[in-house]
Amino acid sequence: MKLNQFWNAVVSRISNSGEPQVNHRQDHQGNWYYQIYDPQADKHNAFGTEQEVRMWLDQRHH
Repeated sequence: MKLNQFWNAVVSRISNSGEPQVNHRQDHQGNWYYQIYDPQADKHNAFGTEQEVRMWLDQRHH
């Protein structure tokens, strides 16, 4: 349930053009991470935890 709430928050934040695109990916060793593309900065960021993603999103929008 907690993960669903997180993804709903992410989806609501990226619904507008120019907003970050968040993907949950798995590396070759089987580790999961979050990859974010920020179209405004034209940069990709990778985070290991949901908390790191939330902090990045909060800092970006303030």
